[in-house]
Amino acid sequence: MKFKLIYPKWAKLERQTEFHLPPHGPVVFAATLPDDVEVQFIDENLQEIDFDDPVDFVGISMMLTIQVKRGWEIADTYRKRGIKVIFGGISTMLHAEETMEHADSVFLGEAEGKMEKVFSDFKKNKLQKVYNYLDDRPPIEMVGTARRDILTRDLYNYKG
Repeated sequence: MKFKLIYPKWAKLERQTEFHLPPHGPVVFAATLPDDVEVQFIDENLQEIDFDDPVDFVGISMMLTIQVKRGWEIADTYRKRGIKVIFGGISTMLHAEETMEHADSVFLGEAEGKMEKVFSDFKKNKLQKVYNYLDDRPPIEMVGTARRDILTRDLYNYKG
């Protein structure tokens, strides 16, 4: 199964120095995915999204509020093509109600130990509108090693 994980771009400040760091959330999230999921990561601040690239399922990771509207645009484009979209991340939690209008599913909370169910539901075409795990925090021992292999490291100033 091909899962495209997208980190939406945001407008930079007029005099902001261009210095690109890899986002932490998506690489930690990728560590929670089932083994049979092939993940492709797109950091839209540095890469273009190929909407014609065949994909089974799309995830949009939004950390900053400034990413929200762009995340919705991306989701709307995929959903018009019949591709299911799930949102997660801090800004998804902060704007969950509005985000649901643009999503097939919204994930709230920590992903550790929860993605097997989400992907199983997806495969059975029984994706829930909301997966709310805000009050179900996993033990810190469940946090896996960040999947830095999903990054195109040449694009970042700090390679990690």
